[in-house]
Amino acid sequence: MALAALMLFTGCALIHGSFSADATHSPQDDAEVDIYTPEPTAYVTPEATPEPTEEPKEETTEEPTEEPTPTPMVTAEYKSRVNVLNVRMEPNTESAVVARLGFEEKITVVEPADGEFYKVLYDGRECYCYSRFLVPAGEKLYGYLSPRYEYLTDSSGEIVYEDDGVTPVMLTAELIDVRLVVPGIEVYQIFGTDRNFTGEVLYSRPVPVLEIGTANKLAAAAKRFAEDGYRIKLYDCYRPKSVQYILYDIVKNSAYIADPYKSASNHNRAAAVDITLIGPDGKELDFPTPMHTFEKIVYRSSRSEWTQEQRDNVDYMTEVMLESGFKLINTEWWHFSDLDYHSYIVLDIDMKDIPMFTASQLGYKEP
Repeated sequence: MALAALMLFTGCALIHGSFSADATHSPQDDAEVDIYTPEPTAYVTPEATPEPTEEPKEETTEEPTEEPTPTPMVTAEYKSRVNVLNVRMEPNTESAVVARLGFEEKITVVEPADGEFYKVLYDGRECYCYSRFLVPAGEKLYGYLSPRYEYLTDSSGEIVYEDDGVTPVMLTAELIDVRLVVPGIEVYQIFGTDRNFTGEVLYSRPVPVLEIGTANKLAAAAKRFAEDGYRIKLYDCYRPKSVQYILYDIVKNSAYIADPYKSASNHNRAAAVDITLIGPDGKELDFPTPMHTFEKIVYRSSRSEWTQEQRDNVDYMTEVMLESGFKLINTEWWHFSDLDYHSYIVLDIDMKDIPMFTASQLGYKEP
């Protein structure tokens, strides 16, 4: 019997080298391999074993992954309280200005809004505005001019001193919106409309401000009137001196309009008011003439030409105002000046340049 060929296999040795984790090398670089190659021998080729047929898998439909719901952006409408507010690309004053908001122009603020700058949405982009000058869009704005001081000077420009000859006489100015101080007051600034004797709008922004001391005296008068069922209607208070020139150049009579070329009106000091009264029925009381009628009949010395009701109304209003710290003038039944007018600075600040704030920013409750 023929013997089957003997198949001899000679073992082979594999010597493993070391492996380093150095990222600059690969395992192939570090492994040293010593391979012994055996002599070729005859062998029987085995029959190929057929690969098992893989059972078909049932296709499964993958459930779609639900996209997470984005967190909604919380926003609120704000508005500018200044004449010009920069909208910047980044939250710093060195960043590029992409737009400018005007007074009370609205913009969307992204909440939470805190810090020196608010993130805002402008023209579909996220930008930034200085937070101090943005307020909620629904809040009202009121005028306030912070305190300022100056020396009193004479006609030659020399400083005037107190009786001691050493202490300079100081003038002050601090203006507050009368709507914050005088409850129930009705404001109709006639020079903020074209329904005045000039036919033009003379106030760039009709902000009803007075010296804070004058406003407090008006509040005391308003309290007295309210006890009898009446309210003050305010036609004029602070008036820039530049407007005084316009009025005087038309009237040219210092009995009605103080001559700004020689002095100033107490309106220019924010220490005078032009007023009437409103009765319980919501209508103005009967006074001798319409507001700012420049005829002799408006003189208090012309009271004989007034009806009894008109005299009574003027007398009543005058009594309360005098008791509250005001003085009258003969040539206008509607005009009252603060007795302390001489302590205040003559101002020529344009109405639109009076800073505006919310009531809460000024420490007041909303009227």
